[in-house]
Amino acid sequence: MELRQNEQFLKKAYNKALLPCILSVLSGNINILADGILVGQRLGTNALAAINFSLPVYLVLCIAGSFVVSGTTICASDAIGKNQTEKAQGLYRMSIFWCTAVSVIITIFGLLFLKPLSNLLCSDVDVMPLVMEYSGVTLAGALPKILIYIPFWFLRLDGRNGQVTLMMTIMGVGNVILDVLFLYAFDMGIFGAALASVLSTAAACVLGLVKLCDKKSGFKFGLCVKAAGIKFSEIAKAGSPSAANNLFQTLRVSAINALLLSYCGSETVAAFTAVNCICAFAESVTSGIPQAASAMLGIYSGEHDNESTRLLMKRQLKSGIPCAIIFSAVIILGANLVSLAYGLNIPLRFSFICLSLGIIPALINCVLSGFYNVSGHNVWANSIIFLRVFLMSCASLFALLYFGQSPWLFLFFGEILTLIFWFVATGITHKSKSRFLLLDNTLERSGNVINFSVNGDAESICNASGKITDFCESNGMNLKQTMRISLAIEEMMTLISSKNENSGDFDLRVYSLQGVIGIRIRYGGSEFNPLAYADNDEEYFGIRLIESICEQTLYQRTFGTNTVQIFVEGGVSAQ
Repeated sequence: MELRQNEQFLKKAYNKALLPCILSVLSGNINILADGILVGQRLGTNALAAINFSLPVYLVLCIAGSFVVSGTTICASDAIGKNQTEKAQGLYRMSIFWCTAVSVIITIFGLLFLKPLSNLLCSDVDVMPLVMEYSGVTLAGALPKILIYIPFWFLRLDGRNGQVTLMMTIMGVGNVILDVLFLYAFDMGIFGAALASVLSTAAACVLGLVKLCDKKSGFKFGLCVKAAGIKFSEIAKAGSPSAANNLFQTLRVSAINALLLSYCGSETVAAFTAVNCICAFAESVTSGIPQAASAMLGIYSGEHDNESTRLLMKRQLKSGIPCAIIFSAVIILGANLVSLAYGLNIPLRFSFICLSLGIIPALINCVLSGFYNVSGHNVWANSIIFLRVFLMSCASLFALLYFGQSPWLFLFFGEILTLIFWFVATGITHKSKSRFLLLDNTLERSGNVINFSVNGDAESICNASGKITDFCESNGMNLKQTMRISLAIEEMMTLISSKNENSGDFDLRVYSLQGVIGIRIRYGGSEFNPLAYADNDEEYFGIRLIESICEQTLYQRTFGTNTVQIFVEGGVSAQ
């Protein structure tokens, strides 16, 4: 029997997170767009090229921030799911300490070696001084540019997506205002453009950290080098895909700049700056959509809930592909306006057509790498990132330039070649699993899992109790324990129906895995924890009984949905 409400729960929760995630990515990338347009108009193509040559410096800061914070956040979300709140707090405080420490180190060493670094980034004698000036300000502002990752990730984990959107909007709008002020009113040149980016980021960072310290926050401010029960290896593993993405972006920009400068000249590098800005805006689709689903996918993966995982992966493509098509139409039609805005003489329409052709493959690649990250397939996540961001893009660009073809085709070839590689590789290496998502179907094949929905009336609840009884008996649980569990579950669902308005149907998932029987009960309505009645009401003996006979009981309110999970020893291991 299908889960009647599961898809509705999933759709509602995903749609609620989708717009804030897209807006957050979009607002953050306004920094890049504003600097590009305003600098190009005010200071010319050399200054525009300098920003692109300086981009690896910014991406190094992104590597540091994303590695520390995404790793600690993913580990913290796992800890919260297991009711390990102290561990989650420790991870939050570790992220603050290490982001601060790393930013200070980068600033000191970056400024000490600023000149050789600038020479490494750019060999053009006319552009290099501008690169040095822009990079110097960026390095001096490393602290807010790294610290901003903390509120960006932890506010989302705290369920406050609206605050993330507000924070990123302030950063984007603030950068535009300061760019206009510093470039036009104060005539501060490329120094002013870099300063505008640092100050707007600092303002957004302060706001986000303040929100994390208010009464609504689930986290408490503090500093610690290492919290108890936390392994640095776990943080590194969880944070590696996000850091790898920024690392390969750094290498990609440096390699593409060098190739375009050698074969085409600085004007084409300036054109690539404009194209790269539009690529950043495309990330509102290709990155924003996976971000909206990441937390939910992490929970479903931990629950071995393959059905919900598949539904959510399909949901990402259903929402992402129309967004990609609309975005592609807008940028192709607006190509001439973009060229004019950046003060370029090079036509950009063909480059945007190539970019548009690559957006849907890029979306699929990002959805896959995001899922592999949260589900523990880090090698696959990092492989996709390495291929699409760096290897396939740079290799195809080199081949195109070598054979005298348009360089902009690399925007498409990099994504489609990665997708082809993934398609072939998964078919070769994972024939025994769900091919594309690498899902473990052991439970489904063994029959040691049932999914069904139950109405909130007494008869339906009684029938559900009977199904749970039959399942537990068939999976090795003794009769006495089975009866106690089924009666307790029946009493719990009755309590929820009577006390929680609009709870609707119950979606149940019962499975046996490695000697443990897991029971998940998911329902709608307002926030309602039936396990709390175990201590507070003598009437509900059955619920008090659950905690005495079960290994673990959990209640979570996530994504507007109530979930109770019960784990009981006594099942047989799935073969």
